[in-house]
Amino acid sequence: MNVIRITGMVSGLDTDQLVKDLMRVERMRVDKLYQQRQTLEWQKEAYREIINKIRVFRDTYFDMLNPKTNLTSPTTLNKMAVTSSHPELATVTAGPDTAQGTSTFRIRQSATAATAAAAAVTAGSESGSRLSLSDSLETVSSKLAAGSLAFDEHGEVTVTVNGTELTFSKNDTLRDVLAKITGSGAGVFASYSEFSDTITLTARTTGEGYITVGGQFWEAFGFTPDADGAVGESGRNAEFEIDGFFGSRPGNTFTIDGRTYTIKTQVDPEDESPVITLNVSVDTEAVYDVIAAFVNDYNELIEQINGRLNEEFYRDFQPLTDEQKEAMTEKEIELWEEKAKSGLLRRDSALSKMLQDLRQVLYSAVDGLNLTQFGIETSRNWRDQGKLVLKNNGADLKAAIAANPDQVADFFSKRSDIAYSATLTAEERAQRYAESGLASRVSDILNDYIRTTRDKSGRKGILLEKAGIVGDITEFRNSYDERIAGLNKQIARMNEMLLRKENQYYRQFSQMETALQSLYAQSTWLASMTQSQRY
Repeated sequence: MNVIRITGMVSGLDTDQLVKDLMRVERMRVDKLYQQRQTLEWQKEAYREIINKIRVFRDTYFDMLNPKTNLTSPTTLNKMAVTSSHPELATVTAGPDTAQGTSTFRIRQSATAATAAAAAVTAGSESGSRLSLSDSLETVSSKLAAGSLAFDEHGEVTVTVNGTELTFSKNDTLRDVLAKITGSGAGVFASYSEFSDTITLTARTTGEGYITVGGQFWEAFGFTPDADGAVGESGRNAEFEIDGFFGSRPGNTFTIDGRTYTIKTQVDPEDESPVITLNVSVDTEAVYDVIAAFVNDYNELIEQINGRLNEEFYRDFQPLTDEQKEAMTEKEIELWEEKAKSGLLRRDSALSKMLQDLRQVLYSAVDGLNLTQFGIETSRNWRDQGKLVLKNNGADLKAAIAANPDQVADFFSKRSDIAYSATLTAEERAQRYAESGLASRVSDILNDYIRTTRDKSGRKGILLEKAGIVGDITEFRNSYDERIAGLNKQIARMNEMLLRKENQYYRQFSQMETALQSLYAQSTWLASMTQSQRY
């Protein structure tokens, strides 16, 4: 309903300011609702920041998509190092199941790719006339020394390369032809050198065998295939000896008995290549680096969470209203909101419980062994609030890895036959816990709090149910958003009530103005009557 607002025309009062002042008192209740809503928004944002940090930590150390750091994988901490007496000739890497010890490796010949080349393909090559990559095949045909190309009635020519049939038009450029050959399934690279006037075909892979071609096209370019269509030089396999036993592979990189060999240099059959001595041992430094990184990142994560749980709460610093912001500078607003956002997750029960669960797991034994036996202990400084410490700056952990690498790997990476699921029974969870190493136990706790799958009650991770996460349905369906939606309804009702109240004030002032106007009119009439009676 529209209200006609007469503002002090008779009384001379500043009606708008009076109404504003009266409404300021009325609006204090709705301002409190706005402040409550803003506090909930900030709390939700703070929660999501922590959820994202937990997700990064979980995905780094407990996700198969990160094989180099996934502690739940039995191969991550089974890292082997290989030393070579001639690393310039060949590099060797060892898989997790490779036997430790010394062996020998000698290269008899390296693998090569088949090649075929036709030099001086143009008729006037000695005088400097050459093909151009931008020449059409029709133009190219007129320059070839071995004869013109035989185009059919459609102006096309058909050829084969390694059994792959290709058709070219006389309007195709030489660049187009070479690109089409290279991009086909023939398995060769095709190129032309204007400097040497040479067409070259090179097999994409090494190993025994020739490049084969078919069609008058190739003869016109100067190739001379044999009866089988073979041209150029055959490729060859790599040949080698491992501990005196002969072996052959089509490529220069191959894996035998868990070791991957890569021949780095050209070795011909007549070359006398030296014997390479290889030694395979546990890569103590690599294993240490993964565990140390896990410890450091875990400490950083719980430090950030504890920082939120212990952050000071400033009761007198509530979210600012728009009216309050108008009276402040940007810097003043920034400083105020910094304190207003402080302590919003102080002593949060869900986060506190998660840290408690993690500490309990870290203190627990795996097959009778504890972290302390591998040189990792909990900080004795109470201010660190459960941080892990590498004893003797990591020397004890390195010693444990060197002494018994399998034991270290098993302690962290042991896996149960029961996979993690939100729907496991209590008995299944207990069995999985007993059969798992430290990594799976920590991973299970984090999943309980941030998983996107539902349990038998239809609930997702504890923290996601509270605050949600972007990209999941909980982004819009969570406890905080439910509370915010409830406040929005209250705010809407309050604003509607305030509008009615404001209109009521304006009606009252309007009625006052009308009454005053009537009163003044009567006073004027009485004054005029009195004046007339005198005379």
